[in-house]
Amino acid sequence: MKNLFKDFDVDKFKGKKPPANKSLGTYNEVKEISKIPMDKKFVDDKDDIAGTFNSVAKKNKVSHDKKLVDSLIEQSSKPILELKRFYKRPRPKRVAEEIDIDLKQYELNSMKTPSYPSGHSAQGIMIGKLLADKHPNAAKDFIQAGKDISYSRNVAKAHYKSDSTFGEEIGDAMYNHIKDKV
Repeated sequence: MKNLFKDFDVDKFKGKKPPANKSLGTYNEVKEISKIPMDKKFVDDKDDIAGTFNSVAKKNKVSHDKKLVDSLIEQSSKPILELKRFYKRPRPKRVAEEIDIDLKQYELNSMKTPSYPSGHSAQGIMIGKLLADKHPNAAKDFIQAGKDISYSRNVAKAHYKSDSTFGEEIGDAMYNHIKDKV
């Protein structure tokens, strides 16, 4: 499949800085996510983006193109990683240590890149909307799965809420960029 994001304008997302690491905004975000109850099963399930959407399709007895989902995850990673490397925001646990907050993070293999924006949020929203378009009878469940993928990153303490919100915004833009191409 051709690269659907080769002409995606990443630069338009380079002007939305996250709160500074030692700002009151970041302090408040760390405190906020520290209060979210841990649900390791929810986090583990939603960490697997393709698996989450496969489960929704199975539950709704609809067939979706698994190769398309895998390709979208792979192709969308490049612009998301460009933004993560541009902003270089550290993960919440690192900042929490610097400001003396004990943050009980659930370590995931998918947490090896900078925090801002949340790639899971972007990909979850984008894919959820695309699958909702393709399967209107299951639209509500696909949209909810995308939102759950995004929220799971806060439950794991892998992302600040601002990371997830920005990721969802990027996911909306990615969806709009490719919705007529797939």
